[in-house]
Amino acid sequence: MIATPPGVYPVRGVVHLCRRPSLNKRVGGFLAGMSAASLGGVVALAWGTYGAQLRFVGQRLGTGIWGKLVTSLLILGEASVPLYFAFNQSMILLQQKLFEDVLKEQGVHPVRQISGSELGGLNAYMQAKAAKHAAEKKARKTIQGRAIHYASSAAVSAMTSPLASVVPFAPVLLSLASGDKATVPFMSQYLRMRGIESYQEQQAVAEAHKLAYRQFGIAAALLSAIPVASWAFAFSNTVGAALWAADMEKRDEQLF
Repeated sequence: MIATPPGVYPVRGVVHLCRRPSLNKRVGGFLAGMSAASLGGVVALAWGTYGAQLRFVGQRLGTGIWGKLVTSLLILGEASVPLYFAFNQSMILLQQKLFEDVLKEQGVHPVRQISGSELGGLNAYMQAKAAKHAAEKKARKTIQGRAIHYASSAAVSAMTSPLASVVPFAPVLLSLASGDKATVPFMSQYLRMRGIESYQEQQAVAEAHKLAYRQFGIAAALLSAIPVASWAFAFSNTVGAALWAADMEKRDEQLF
């Protein structure tokens, strides 16, 4: 079997989801409900607060095109926060079901349990990582080290917040910096199925396969950066991750 580059799987996920009515019907129903709620929230906020927010923004940027644009983005961001918390759990459950259905469809469910050699490799990697973390923690005690650490943490936090959904290319910027970690949520279910439960261990797998995980993360982020459609691509990226996991199972690929 010729291995598909990891960066292709998010695109394969789009094609696969579009060709499977049994899968896209559930996704379509969820997106319809979410879109209706989103539209209602934006209209309500715009109706009740647009004028006041434009006056506030206008004190800095004026009330011309830039002021109106920033005000509109603020309203979209404000509407996205309650929407995110209202639909997040339902979305996670649907993504988990999609992932499992694709594995079954590909004939690789249940998946292999982690082998003794893989477990030994994981433990060795975790020990080396702990030693490296201790050294980095010591380095951060310097003023320069603390400044770099906190600046990096603030940037990642800003781009992963619900408000990032109104900044089209925030996910892409994040994936370029840490695409391997951005892929972990998509592959988390597969790793749990194999017996790798903790987030720290899942991160270790991502770091051990940094190039592959980063390729997937960047491709998934590029799709998610498309305005309005980002929620839909979250599902197709999940399908793409399941197809990747299925191919790894078929190749009997080792994690370590």
